[in-house]
Amino acid sequence: MTWRIGAVDYPVRLPSVRDPRLHLAATITSIQVMGQAFLGWELSIAQILVCLLTCAVIEMSLLLHERREIVWPASALLTGNGVALVLRYNGTEHGDWWSMQGWYVFAATAGLALLSKHLVRFRGKPVVNPSNLGLVVCFLLLGTGIVNPLDFWWGPLSVELVAVYGILLVGALVVTRRLRLLPMSLAFWGAFAVSLGVVSASGHCISARWSVDPVCGADFWWIVVTSPEVLIFMLFMITDPMTSPSSPRPRLVFGASVGVMSALLAAPLQTEFGAKVAVLAGLVVVCAVRPPLVWAAEHGLDARVPAALKSAAAVVAVPLVLASLVVAGLPARDPGAGFETAVAAAALAGRPSVSIPAGSVPTVTVSEEVASVIGDSADDEAGRMARDLVASLLIESRAARSDDESLAASAIAGRRLETFPRQATSDLPEFSTMEVVLLRDPEDPQAIPRFGIHATGSRSGAAMDSVFELEEVQGTWVLTDEHVDSA
Repeated sequence: MTWRIGAVDYPVRLPSVRDPRLHLAATITSIQVMGQAFLGWELSIAQILVCLLTCAVIEMSLLLHERREIVWPASALLTGNGVALVLRYNGTEHGDWWSMQGWYVFAATAGLALLSKHLVRFRGKPVVNPSNLGLVVCFLLLGTGIVNPLDFWWGPLSVELVAVYGILLVGALVVTRRLRLLPMSLAFWGAFAVSLGVVSASGHCISARWSVDPVCGADFWWIVVTSPEVLIFMLFMITDPMTSPSSPRPRLVFGASVGVMSALLAAPLQTEFGAKVAVLAGLVVVCAVRPPLVWAAEHGLDARVPAALKSAAAVVAVPLVLASLVVAGLPARDPGAGFETAVAAAALAGRPSVSIPAGSVPTVTVSEEVASVIGDSADDEAGRMARDLVASLLIESRAARSDDESLAASAIAGRRLETFPRQATSDLPEFSTMEVVLLRDPEDPQAIPRFGIHATGSRSGAAMDSVFELEEVQGTWVLTDEHVDSA
């Protein structure tokens, strides 16, 4: 088959239906569809297309120049799809299918990833998985204020999430069994699970935008090692046949090395952003080290190392790795470090008992986001939040009348207490609606979200539309701030 461009006929090369790249593309595309339709991904179809088109145009242009052929860019489309699968541009909303927000970031990341395949090479093959390298560079250069990786946690267990796991596992078995790469993936997962277990057992904690509490210890370990994102990484990025060893035993060593390195890089980091980038960077580091080691082995340098020294190194390797994991995790070991609270627990000792006026608390609803975080107890917890909010407002009003800041501190905290009594009112607002929502810091996407109540009604005869920010301490919800809708 040929295609005439001008006066020249160019051969056209299309992939075979047995090409494993097509099977992998079908798996990733299926995950993209599930994410858009059921998992609430903050990614637009337009952003995905930007990645695909960028990689396809660059790849086809390069191959047309080098081979004088028109080649279907199967590998390039995988690179673009891999970038789009993981990369998120802050501010993109789920359902805004044709949003072009940050299109240049997607294009630049996909372009860098694709070009690295042609420029960063060792003996005719790319050194690092292209999409993996492009993503790591993007996250390190731009940071969490602009971009973020796909979350570790994809939501509570549901039929849709079970379907995602099924698609991943079936797709992985089809692709990795044909290429005999499954043992390498399992070697990664085993080494990563054990290494991360050491880090978690020492009390490791991270902040995550999907949790209102620090994610620590066993919870951190389970969420990460069973994360669909980690499964995608181990089944479809590590197993790139162009950037991994070709022999069975080196493949096992390669997979295990990536697992240990990813856990080691994640150990000192206190945010989900840091942990996710560390997992991705583990593959970059191991791939970068591999060419010098291959060169050294081929030139017999390893044979010059005395056998006794090799044996000693093998004996101390495991204890050294374990010690390194423990020491590296010291900065993220304290669950209170980096997770500030605005409430002084001692102040609650002076909180008086308050009678809630009948009819002052309307029916309280819960946003879908809050329901996914709290679970089955969301409705009961929402009612308690609303009653504690009304009680806090009553105590604040009483404290303002008597100019008693210590009394106010038993009901309010944070910015609300700092500005006391400026925001206090003599009359309790008449609430028409209340909805429990999650509040996020727009300047720090990785900060732990806080609970709030979006309330409408009237206050002192004027219409009211406010979000009351709450924080729980010792089973009581305390008012910490109020955000008034000025529209």
